[in-house]
Amino acid sequence: MRVFIAISIVVASVSSASAQSVATSSGAPLLPSQQTNFFVGGRGTVKIVPRTAEELKADEVAQAAWNERCRPTVVEDREGLRRVRYAERDCDLSRFNTAGN
Repeated sequence: MRVFIAISIVVASVSSASAQSVATSSGAPLLPSQQTNFFVGGRGTVKIVPRTAEELKADEVAQAAWNERCRPTVVEDREGLRRVRYAERDCDLSRFNTAGN
């Protein structure tokens, strides 16, 4: 049964890739599942802007303040996994991930 499922998946992916190449070469529009465009904010390219000296300095100050407040330490748990512990709550969350707030 498992072999049949694995073969079915391979056949389906090959036929899907074949259908996509046929559609691309003939100029026909792709199905929604065949489209691989990646757009951020409606654009196909992302412009990288170099950081200014002021922004870099502000990042260093913020990182130093975070290190002072959170005091991260690495500890090994009973299963032998290394984990980071923090002195304050929510130090493991970034400014973009505010799940605990």
